[in-house]
Amino acid sequence: MDIKYLNYNNKTIPYVIIKKDNKNTYFRFKDKYLEISKSKYVSNESITNFILTNFDKFYHKYLDHAKKYPNEFEIILEDIKYKLNVINENTKLNFKIDNNELTVKTKLTDITKIKKKIYEYHLIDMYNRIKDDVGEILQKNNIKILPIKTGYYKSKFGSYHRKHNEITLNIVLAKANINYLYYVIMHEYAHTIAFDHSKKFYNALEKLMPNYKYYDKSIKTISIWL
Repeated sequence: MDIKYLNYNNKTIPYVIIKKDNKNTYFRFKDKYLEISKSKYVSNESITNFILTNFDKFYHKYLDHAKKYPNEFEIILEDIKYKLNVINENTKLNFKIDNNELTVKTKLTDITKIKKKIYEYHLIDMYNRIKDDVGEILQKNNIKILPIKTGYYKSKFGSYHRKHNEITLNIVLAKANINYLYYVIMHEYAHTIAFDHSKKFYNALEKLMPNYKYYDKSIKTISIWL
């Protein structure tokens, strides 16, 4: 991926131009940059000129978007951003939160691996908080409780594995309100009734979580950026 930078009045917008078989040009903020999908008939220069003409508008949207993403030494848990303080010790990873700071003790040195572990541990804690409510709903609908596994994925928040009869949850759900975790769990359990996204699936999901439509739509705002 070739990320470039457009500068204007001491302000910078990182951007990526992708050539596609589009009739139109589309702008959207993805992770920490502006992604531009353009037709092969549109020049890169015309794209950058358009952004420069509307720079303030793009820049304010970029700032609003960037606020959702932590920097290297920040971490977000359940919509709250914390300063990440790493103490290297030859010990199993453990952490505590004090006001707006999360202090972690670990023998790991890679910040990405440290964040993944924190998200994993916190997601498990979140699941344990709602496990009884989930079990009650499943029991009412005669659905068997399945094993839950966690992992980091860039294209999905959860999945139901029919072969192994288990559910996998994306650790980035630890960044969001716990209701999104509840939604993803119910979404995957609905797949035990209908594997595809058919009418039968959505009828099952609505029985498990009547207000699922709000979370189904808004979950797309959760970033997979660590």
